[in-house]
Amino acid sequence: MGNGVIVKVNTVLIPGINDQHILEIAKKVKELGAYTQNIMPLIPQHRLAHISPPTPEERKKIQAECSKIIPQMCHCRQCRADACGKLGGDDRHGE
Repeated sequence: MGNGVIVKVNTVLIPGINDQHILEIAKKVKELGAYTQNIMPLIPQHRLAHISPPTPEERKKIQAECSKIIPQMCHCRQCRADACGKLGGDDRHGE
């Protein structure tokens, strides 16, 4: 928490692309002051449509490893960049 702002870093887990670097990302964002990390599975589309998303087990494994470094947000199904409001369903993106 810096300057009164809690920072959550969303990290998209892309098998074969960044799966070997997620721990490094966790370390760096923690060092930079992030409060929590949210590791999300890839949604295969557009240029990445040919890549299979990580399995739930793969994602849970990397979340467990990263939780030793920075708290993990594990309760979200999939974040949206356009979401606003409160976690838990009070989405107000139409406002």
